[in-house]
Amino acid sequence: MKIISIVGTRPQFLKMIPLSMEFEKHSNIESIIIHSGQHYDSNMSADIFTSLNVKQPDYILKREGDTLIQNLTNMMIGIENVVLKEKPNIIIVFGDCDTTTAGALVANKNNIFLIHIEAGMRSYNRKMPEEINRLITDNISDLLLCSTSDSLSKLKNENINTNAFYVGNLQIDLLDIISKKNHNPIFLQQINVQKNNYVLMTIHRAYNTNKTSLHKIFSQLKLLKFKIIFPIHPRTKNVIEKENISIPENIQLIEPVNYINMCVLQKFSKFIITDSGGIQPEAYFLKKKCIVLRSETEWIEPIKNKNNILFDYKTLLNKFIEDFLKVKVIKDYTKINASENIVNIINNLNL
Repeated sequence: MKIISIVGTRPQFLKMIPLSMEFEKHSNIESIIIHSGQHYDSNMSADIFTSLNVKQPDYILKREGDTLIQNLTNMMIGIENVVLKEKPNIIIVFGDCDTTTAGALVANKNNIFLIHIEAGMRSYNRKMPEEINRLITDNISDLLLCSTSDSLSKLKNENINTNAFYVGNLQIDLLDIISKKNHNPIFLQQINVQKNNYVLMTIHRAYNTNKTSLHKIFSQLKLLKFKIIFPIHPRTKNVIEKENISIPENIQLIEPVNYINMCVLQKFSKFIITDSGGIQPEAYFLKKKCIVLRSETEWIEPIKNKNNILFDYKTLLNKFIEDFLKVKVIKDYTKINASENIVNIINNLNL
């Protein structure tokens, strides 16, 4: 059985890696990986694959085009060229970026069995490009594999009757592997912090990374009695420098970190502040309270169980955080082995 997995962004690499490791245990599966080139950086890609000692992509496509439509079209052409050459039985796409849609459309137009991993996620905000990608992909897939149990009910409510299963979160599979291997926080010594004595913060979304929003966030966070480690996203850094925004003394900016060091930062933090999607379930798994600087989220379970909370943007952020830290978590994360579940389902397909 030949399977092509299509990835193009860092979060997709992290979902694909544990699945790729599981594929290697099964002699009946020939696994091929296409990197769409959507977010290609040689250093980042090399870091992820080499540091984790896992299979590199078999094909790395070049990002081409001056507009999003040109990028998407050229991505589809590049993916189709590989697909026509390799003739896979199955194509797997992950998540909700343009690579997901490109791979899904190529599979659909070429009559190849399509699996969408992380299906059924919804923010119900159609202004988000990711939401449109989710809707398109879920509606043309042949098999929907859900990372959260509530995703199944969302698919049913939309009358999407494709076979769907709750399999668990691949990114948690990888985080579990990495966090067990990194008990000695050497990286923390390098940035001069002690474990369980700092807050981790990540901010990169456009509505949080403008002059007004950053100034407001920083002015309120300086009232927190915690040291905050802030691996700074290039977009955020550019705004800070361009607008000459002052950084409070309790916020320590550091350069973006690799995946392993980010796992270390999460594991040994007191709590987490983020607008990232992937960090939300990771915080829940690691039992770290998470303040989500967003008005909506796809990750509902951590919210329901009071491990995570959406910031209301009305209360002072420092007061909001202090109040939330007093709230007791209802239920800890229940991990299931997503990689094994997915391969078991694939092996039972009659293709």
